[in-house]
Amino acid sequence: MVASPSRSRLGELDALRGLAAVMVLLFHYTHQAPRVLKGVVTVPWHADWGSYGVELFFAISGFVILMTLERTRRPADFVVSRFARLFPAYWTAIALTSVGVLLLGAPSLAQPGGIIAVNLTMTQAFFYLPSVDGVYWSLAVELCFYACMLAVCGLRWLDRIERVLVPWLVLGVLWWAAPALPSRIGLLLVVEYMPFFAVGMLAYRVHTGARRWLQQVPLLALAFGVLLLTSTNGGLITFSLSLAAFALMVEQRLTLIDQAPLVWLGTISYSVYLIHQNLGYALIARMEGLGFSPVVATLCTIAAVIAVAAAMQRWVEKPALDAIRGWWSDRREAKALPAA
Repeated sequence: MVASPSRSRLGELDALRGLAAVMVLLFHYTHQAPRVLKGVVTVPWHADWGSYGVELFFAISGFVILMTLERTRRPADFVVSRFARLFPAYWTAIALTSVGVLLLGAPSLAQPGGIIAVNLTMTQAFFYLPSVDGVYWSLAVELCFYACMLAVCGLRWLDRIERVLVPWLVLGVLWWAAPALPSRIGLLLVVEYMPFFAVGMLAYRVHTGARRWLQQVPLLALAFGVLLLTSTNGGLITFSLSLAAFALMVEQRLTLIDQAPLVWLGTISYSVYLIHQNLGYALIARMEGLGFSPVVATLCTIAAVIAVAAAMQRWVEKPALDAIRGWWSDRREAKALPAA
């Protein structure tokens, strides 16, 4: 059964976002914290698997961006919409993180003013510069994916995305086989993470009824084969689980996760992702320094990050998104009036 295209809002998609955010957060707090800040003691168990939540985010982006571009009338609309979605919250997170790590007594996590200024553009990876927060590396990947997909849209190839994906996926093997190839061109073309974006795009095409799963099998096999050559076992597992999740969602058999708490986590997942790492490390270290146990420090930090992220989503993300999109809509209407 093919899911109805009329399902414009998929609660399961938001729930998957929430799960991905929790995975990454748990990975950093239970596994990475003592590697970054000396003296930090983590909880007894380590969520090593949580690092693959980023790849799940990429798969979700593949689904959402293809859907968004198919519904976008002009390329400029897409650019403005993505800017409104990403940058206001991102700038807020940079400010909160830069000040917060200093106030919490973790100056080693802070970056100098020049680095912060470049970070504001979200292009620091192209200049081989550090990020204000480690998780920002994936934002460069997302930006490059948006740029590539905008080019695909401009060439009117969205309805032939399967044909585009064949050479796009093969590029991953080329960069793996020839490490001397320019890394920044590889980043621009998203060669390393394309199999995950492909999962979301291929699933979306089935969701709309444009393709059937049987037709997508050769491309999914190609994506898996690329990962088999270029990635670790964890990448293969993440790919397989992401594909299973999307297949169930498209067939309307993933409604079990369409629950209010997970959907709500999905709505604040971007803010959670942006602020959780360095601020979380600093807060855990601070609380442990005050005598709290690792478990208490970790749980309190999770609660604090979720609270701050919810405030960011309510007072920054949503208002900025509405304001910028409203301004752009008014601007288009004003330009259309004289022509009419």
